[in-house]
Amino acid sequence: MWPARLPPASTVLWLAPALAVLTLGMGLLSGWLKVRRGFRTGDTRKIFHFVVFTTAALLRLKLGIEAVNLLGVIVAFHVGAALLQGDGTLLYEGLAREQDSPRRSLHIVLPFVATAVGGVASAALFGRFAAVGFAVAGWGDAVGEPIGSRFGRHRYRVPGIGGLAATRSLEGSFAVFAASWVAAALALTWIQDAAPLAVLTEALLVALAATALEAFTHHGLDNLTVQLGASAAAWALG
Repeated sequence: MWPARLPPASTVLWLAPALAVLTLGMGLLSGWLKVRRGFRTGDTRKIFHFVVFTTAALLRLKLGIEAVNLLGVIVAFHVGAALLQGDGTLLYEGLAREQDSPRRSLHIVLPFVATAVGGVASAALFGRFAAVGFAVAGWGDAVGEPIGSRFGRHRYRVPGIGGLAATRSLEGSFAVFAASWVAAALALTWIQDAAPLAVLTEALLVALAATALEAFTHHGLDNLTVQLGASAAAWALG
């Protein structure tokens, strides 16, 4: 089945409003925490990231890839609204990083496109194991940036699109690995009927692959490479 299809109308009628409320709520919360409460962008942005990817994984496991596609459409409208509102607004600031200036909008659009391409490709190539990629990309990246910004002491640089390089840290990469291991183990437990030790071993290998990809991927493209890499590793091992 072509993975770009949407759910039937009967499902869209109840699922679309629920996903719209969730997406808008998390976007506004992220912006409010940053603009009004002074939280770090690396923390607030990852709230939205974590919720969207986790929701995608749950939808894939419970309702199928069509439901994930519906989520993607709603997030696209959310990103478009944030870009139209621009600097200083809650939706925009919930997604934009100061260190991406003067290309803040580019680094809102680029991760979204990378996420969409990675999600469709993972679903088309690896079926139900795409849920592993969604979970790993959501949890690993959501933990890695906040940990790296606070505790990162051993830093390294990675190139970025548009000439904007970024720095990552070994501490942040270790956090990516730990969170990815947990996320992969939970998703694989749901997908497979296997012994706990086998699941943990598979999840460990998936996490290692995802961490390596996240560490060396161009800034802004890791949502693509980590999704695909984790999905592929889970599919090959499973």
